[in-house]
Amino acid sequence: MATSLRFRLQSGPHALPLGRIHRVAAFASLAGEPEEYFMGWLMFHGRQTPVFDLNRVVCETPTPEEFGTRIILVDAGPDAPVPYVGLLAAGATDTCAADDPGVTPLDVDLYLEMLSNFIPAPPEQP
Repeated sequence: MATSLRFRLQSGPHALPLGRIHRVAAFASLAGEPEEYFMGWLMFHGRQTPVFDLNRVVCETPTPEEFGTRIILVDAGPDAPVPYVGLLAAGATDTCAADDPGVTPLDVDLYLEMLSNFIPAPPEQP
């Protein structure tokens, strides 16, 4: 049985297949200046990784900073300028069956294609 990570957006519970997720990171301090959907840069295993507010991307409302708010790291795709993209989402603390009728599957490829246009130049590393 396929398993997904469940998280919460303003529009309701959503899920992303675990096979699409590289890592789940705690909400952390980010470098750079936030703008539109872009939250900042996460230093992940020595590499700058752009982080986007998934709730703002999907629902036009910022993700609340609360217990369970996490950065979901996914492969950015073959044409992206970075290997991974971070997606900030609330309630990312549980898994569910991929076919759970209580959650909406997230079409992550659609959003990653759009977000690749919003990736700014990374900050200089010291």
